Amino acid sequence: MAEETLPDFNGKVVTFYVADSPPGVEAGIAMEFVEFRSLGGRLFAIGRIPEMVESEWVSRLQSAVAWDSVVHYLVFDSPEDFRKRIATVKSKPLGFLFRGAG
Repeated sequence: MAEETLPDFNGKVVTFYVADSPPGVEAGIAMEFVEFRSLGGRLFAIGRIPEMVESEWVSRLQSAVAWDSVVHYLVFDSPEDFRKRIATVKSKPLGFLFRGAG
């Protein structure tokens, strides 16, 4: 895929859903500061897990998703938008974003 056709996630928080998700990430992986890099001949979306009290154990860690395994993604306008929307999820634990968190 040509670099000019890649989405611009600058200033956004993105939740990625990948095909054949391993246990623990089947409900998506949220990242901020996302950029694309080629590693070992494969394109990855690389970023940082947003800070979340419910998922302290992974907050602010670097993460990467192979772009060719992404089947769906959600784009939040800003970290503030992401936090505001997450805060509205009262009926479910945030484990739906990070299985095994907490």
